[in-house]
Amino acid sequence: MHFSLFLKGIPMGLIPKIIKEVFRKSVEKPFTIHYPFVEIKPAEGYRGRIKWTVSKCTGCSMCATVCPANAIVMVPSERTQLKKEPQFIHYKCIFCGLCAEHCPTKAIELTPDYHLYGLKKEDVKIVTAEK
Repeated sequence: MHFSLFLKGIPMGLIPKIIKEVFRKSVEKPFTIHYPFVEIKPAEGYRGRIKWTVSKCTGCSMCATVCPANAIVMVPSERTQLKKEPQFIHYKCIFCGLCAEHCPTKAIELTPDYHLYGLKKEDVKIVTAEK
């Protein structure tokens, strides 16, 4: 391919500016952050991993009712008053925070933890109960 075909349609006055920008960007530090080697502080109000406190939960199912993504399923359990507890499915969760807002006992909260990765979806499926 001839170089003139590459420049076809670019105004001649713009070419020196483009070349200057290319050279300037080639000597600057990269803009990217080397995650996970550099810790990143989440923004104020970031809604990350769900924390569920079993001792506060009554099993009322309000969280599962208001969840728009159907990421909360109530399963039988002996640990709560109404004999059922929420099971959080992280790969479905959109982190809207409605479950935490509507929980009458504040047993659910969204933490600033953003480490929600795994090689299989089962690795990030269920949030373990906090005591």
